[in-house]
Amino acid sequence: MDTKNYTILIVDDNPNNLKVLGGILKAVGYNFRMAKSGKQALSVLEKTKPELVLLDIQMPEMDGFETCKKIKENPENENIPIIFLTANTDAESVNKAFKSGGVDYVTKPFNTDELLIRIETHIKLKIQAEELLRQNAAKDKFFSIISHDLKNPLANILGFSELIKENFDEIDQKKLLNFIGYINNSAVYALEILDDLLDWSRIQRGSLISSKQNFNLSKLLKNNIEGHKPQAKAKSIFFDYSFDKDVFIHADERMVSAIVRNLISNAIKFTPKGGLISVSTKEVIVNNKKLIETEIKDTGVGIEEKNISKLFKIEQNYNSKGTNNETGTGLGLILCKEFIIQNNGTIRVESKPKVGTSFIFDLEPAF
Repeated sequence: MDTKNYTILIVDDNPNNLKVLGGILKAVGYNFRMAKSGKQALSVLEKTKPELVLLDIQMPEMDGFETCKKIKENPENENIPIIFLTANTDAESVNKAFKSGGVDYVTKPFNTDELLIRIETHIKLKIQAEELLRQNAAKDKFFSIISHDLKNPLANILGFSELIKENFDEIDQKKLLNFIGYINNSAVYALEILDDLLDWSRIQRGSLISSKQNFNLSKLLKNNIEGHKPQAKAKSIFFDYSFDKDVFIHADERMVSAIVRNLISNAIKFTPKGGLISVSTKEVIVNNKKLIETEIKDTGVGIEEKNISKLFKIEQNYNSKGTNNETGTGLGLILCKEFIIQNNGTIRVESKPKVGTSFIFDLEPAF
């Protein structure tokens, strides 16, 4: 297990104990944070989510049992394993430790090897539980899309085509054109869902690997904007774009096109009539590395801060309707994140409710 990827929170009111435990964890490569009280531990957990907590029982003001209960009151901390450090080995104390939310306990004075083995075991169990949750969520999402999101456009295609077939001689040209438009829109939506499902399936199997090359990002952005203009025109939404004619990046062109397509489609969906979508690029320096930053910004409904972190996580199942009650699977943004990772990039979201949202991603320039 690569310990440098994991952070452990040590909670103990004794500075010497903190020093000793910190030294043990550091020696094997763990990252760690320290808290001298239960109150301080709760403050740390508001900003940091460690893989595990080592918690002393005997502390003034708020003992380990109460601290553990308060930690577990927050749903975001529910899956963080807590190991108690205690000199009390009586049955009552042990039972109290487990009832308050602890997963294990180590007696003082503790054996270093035993402590490290218990830490490693519970971190592995946590990782396995999270992976199982993610896999179950992915399976549920997959079947939900097939049974609901894909069923709706197919039902529209079947319904309108049957209506045309049964009443062809009686339907005027204008109404016929509207019906054909509904069929076409439903078919395009169904195809997008199928494309996303196939890409997601390939990612899960490890068969969808990026093939990077230099290509013209400006051309790709313009093509996607032009392709979405009919969709935007239906809601009287305007595009404004600002980038040089020839901005080249090094990435998988098909994946980047899927990212842009999803982000522009989302922007249209969540922007009211008469809104504006801006697309821009610029060169930025991040950690002394030159990158090309692309921003797709809308004047839409925005996203509450508490929901931003849910956008790219399939297990969160976050979804909402567009300004014209447009539906979506939520899979598009998850694919965006996967594609960005495969191209060594980053993506972030900036949003304010009732003001708008910006999706910003960075990728390597051409070389």
